[in-house]
Amino acid sequence: MLLLFFLHILYFSHAVFIDKYRDYKDYKYYELTGSREGLENLRKFMLNIDESLIHSESLNKSEIILSPHLVTIFSEAVKKENLKVNVLHNDISEIIRLEKVNARRRIKKFSWNAYYDVNDIHQFILNTTKVNPEWTELIIAGKSYEGRKILGLRINTPYENGQRETGKPVFFIESGIHAREWIAPATTTYFINQLLTSRDPDITRLRDQFDWRIFPTVNPDGYHYSYNVDRYWRKTRSISSNGCRGADPNRNWDYNWGQHSASSRPCDYQLYAGSKPFSEIETRTLSKYISSIDNLLFYVAFHSYASLLLLPYSDSLEHVDNYDDLVQIGQRSIEYGSRVNGQKYDGPGTAAETLYKASGGSMDWVRYALKTRLVYTYELRGSSFHWPPEKIPEQGDEVVQMMLGLADGAKELGYY
Repeated sequence: MLLLFFLHILYFSHAVFIDKYRDYKDYKYYELTGSREGLENLRKFMLNIDESLIHSESLNKSEIILSPHLVTIFSEAVKKENLKVNVLHNDISEIIRLEKVNARRRIKKFSWNAYYDVNDIHQFILNTTKVNPEWTELIIAGKSYEGRKILGLRINTPYENGQRETGKPVFFIESGIHAREWIAPATTTYFINQLLTSRDPDITRLRDQFDWRIFPTVNPDGYHYSYNVDRYWRKTRSISSNGCRGADPNRNWDYNWGQHSASSRPCDYQLYAGSKPFSEIETRTLSKYISSIDNLLFYVAFHSYASLLLLPYSDSLEHVDNYDDLVQIGQRSIEYGSRVNGQKYDGPGTAAETLYKASGGSMDWVRYALKTRLVYTYELRGSSFHWPPEKIPEQGDEVVQMMLGLADGAKELGYY
């Protein structure tokens, strides 16, 4: 009887949790083009009305997901700023619904035709270390506000005599810092699988050249919340003094913190930079782990969805001293990736030049604080933070080739 009562409570709790999933029924998705000033005026105007506005920007284009009750106000503001509007989705909830249907249909074995919650991703990493104990090692780079581990995988193949090589250059991959960018963790686990299972000599060569430290989801609380409650959640899940939740973990690093594309308002749905640099336990503990790595050569971050390769610094038009090398290596990476599906990324260039100025990001901090020479951020492909789950391998194969392009380009220029 007690067991039946427990199961009833468990079922009821699960049902309530599912009922709370935000479906975004009748929310429209707009693309806006026009002057930079007009786009910025519109964004500020709409944020003053609704701090939970979902938006993304580039130099001459903005995209906004809008509640139906704001459509009239929005239309009037668009006219005032003389902007052009294109409706990308009349009801974004349909895309979200299809994602959830696909998740329920997924097979038990971890695969790349569905998106998985953070516990499944962590289990994949753990299982990988069990299957490949001689090559892999479980690594913990920190923890989250809700107590989850920032779990990663180290891949370091041994010499022929079985001894683990310790002097290889380190290739660090950070993924999923923005919770709603689901394709980033998915392609990262795909990349891990390819490194460990592919017999392609180019991929095995790539694997064997580096000491890999790969973290598929460095914002595990946010990702879990996005997966289960609010698809467009971007931030962490910490609680501010006024009760609002989360900070943008890619505006929380101690490099020019709070200066560009950042908000000081804790209730800002997207861009709250935190109360101070490294206020978030995720960024604070992750930065300490990264600082402890010797021989760090590459730092790569995966985001979505601009189909773009970014270089430091994100908030400046001035170039770092090896900018030309970064461009040359990046161009090799883009060219390798384009061979897979004929899709060519834009860039490489700084965010300030290609998107917008942004401060407090991980890539810029790693470059500035640790003097890491080769740092890149990949904005993967997609539409409104969505990518069809059955096509995850398509982007996964592109990522594999783009990482190979980075390695080949850096070797050609004598970085290792």
